[in-house]
Amino acid sequence: MHASYSKRECRTLIRLRQRRNRAQRAVFANSSMRIIITNVVGEPRERHRVNAMYTVKRISVFELIVRGWKNNLLLVVATTAITFVYIEFRPEKAVAAPSVITGFITAIAFFVAFFSTQAYGRWWEARKIWGTYVNDSRSFARMVLAFFPMSDGEPDLTELRTRLVHRHIAHLYALKERLREESTHEYLKYLSDEDGRQVSGLSSVANAILGLQGKDIVAAEREGHIDSFKQAQLNDMLSRFSTSMGMAERIKTTVFPAYYSALIRVAVWVLIFTYPISLSGQIGYWAILFASLFSMILLMIFEVGQAMMTPFEGKPSDTPMSSIVRTIEINLLEELGESDIPAPVEAVDGRYLM
Repeated sequence: MHASYSKRECRTLIRLRQRRNRAQRAVFANSSMRIIITNVVGEPRERHRVNAMYTVKRISVFELIVRGWKNNLLLVVATTAITFVYIEFRPEKAVAAPSVITGFITAIAFFVAFFSTQAYGRWWEARKIWGTYVNDSRSFARMVLAFFPMSDGEPDLTELRTRLVHRHIAHLYALKERLREESTHEYLKYLSDEDGRQVSGLSSVANAILGLQGKDIVAAEREGHIDSFKQAQLNDMLSRFSTSMGMAERIKTTVFPAYYSALIRVAVWVLIFTYPISLSGQIGYWAILFASLFSMILLMIFEVGQAMMTPFEGKPSDTPMSSIVRTIEINLLEELGESDIPAPVEAVDGRYLM
């Protein structure tokens, strides 16, 4: 921990992280998707994990309720119990002021709305980053093929063209694995043995691959295959890849303030327990229905915001990096004229896209 944290703050942060990890494991366990990863000693093992994005355009209300059935059941039971106790056992002079509860609801709704807006901003930025990768990757491959032609009178640059394009595909796979904290090493199939040895064990394989690309481009200019203007264009593309990579890593490593999130969660549950008291004094036992519906909607909005806050952590709301990388891989291999083209990533059960 950083030296500026007190011991109490350190313990609180550790508990919050443990709670987040338990929630993520629950999401993994409910998934029908399975991937193979590598453990510390290099032996393959299986783990349930959803690194996916919803492909369905509509989700039924029943599914929303069932997905968070534990919280919803607790909510309904608590609302029913509080309403019953307040109506049947409250003193005659004890009356909840609706204006106080209304003001509290307004404040909580404002904070939940702000939280959801920030969460969507992070999720949408992640998607835009990978959309930029799609466009820049196609442009890079087109430049490589145009700057290193295989026409008569030109040296045979097939190996260099293939190496540059294959290395870029390896860069994408390495970045995907870094963001998802996987160890599948899919990028190795697009690297030579020498390149694989140079990048293995480094903290950022994706960045190291960009370094190898830059060396090849400099060597091509030195050998007269391209002029300095074309070299500058290719280097500019590498800079764009580095910028996109840094933006994705910033989202991955920048944690939304845990205290703010915890405070909103506590406030939401306080509202859930107090709102039935306000309603039951006016509409009686009908407060159970209306307070439950309102509280359920507010709680689900908050939970959706929490899921979108981390778009690379393996949830159904994730950015579909596997699908995006595979799309780029197919496009680039087709431009090279290769015959061994992998199939696109299919949505699992028609619902999740990796």
